[in-house]
Amino acid sequence: MGSVSFNPSGELIVLRLQVGGADPDPDTFRNVTVALDTGATITIIPSQVLIALGYDLLNPEDRVQLLTASGPAFAKRINVRRLTAIGETIENIDVLCHDLPGNSPIKGLLGLNFLRHFNVNISFSTGTIELLPR
Repeated sequence: MGSVSFNPSGELIVLRLQVGGADPDPDTFRNVTVALDTGATITIIPSQVLIALGYDLLNPEDRVQLLTASGPAFAKRINVRRLTAIGETIENIDVLCHDLPGNSPIKGLLGLNFLRHFNVNISFSTGTIELLPR
């Protein structure tokens, strides 16, 4: 069971996401500040992180159209070795390569494709998120 605290009065639930590199070395990873987004079907990671980790963005699994606040955009779907958030890791998971606009500290989104692996408890009274086995 993984758990993490968050600011229950904040505008967003901000989390640290660890993205594993294309190389199987477990020490190859990057941390990304993301927002938990139950409206995002798939997790979004910025392009510079995926490039730094050795992923081939020139040959994505496919391209998908996103509906963003600033209009439609296209993103590349990439399979990453592992994502770790809220103390839990999922291996071989698809993400979208997309750069969020603006100077926000939020660089990506933790989406449903990660969260669906767990029973998720979000408590605004205690400011905690728990990921429990399904």
